[in-house]
Amino acid sequence: MTPLLRSVSGLILWAVAFSAIYAIQGLSCALGWDAIGLGGPSLARSILIATYIVSVTILAWLCWRLRPSSGTRDFLAILAFASSVIGLLSTIYTGLPVFWLSICS
Repeated sequence: MTPLLRSVSGLILWAVAFSAIYAIQGLSCALGWDAIGLGGPSLARSILIATYIVSVTILAWLCWRLRPSSGTRDFLAILAFASSVIGLLSTIYTGLPVFWLSICS
């Protein structure tokens, strides 16, 4: 991975996760997946929660992978780690509503 791509990878993955969650939400409303129950949550909510958990897991792995070694003063390495942490926190914050908000109004 080039250093510049590595430095924005966390925010790119956040944008992909954000887009995927809300695209799945719109698709599930259009196809009526919210009305299909799976014992507890609906099919739509189950898919959204699974997408959210996969996204958070990938971003957490990226944070671990891009963590700078002790004593590193490389600006792009620190920027890459900070970007991945910001992407992880943004994904957690913007994706949490899939657990409790209504999917289709």
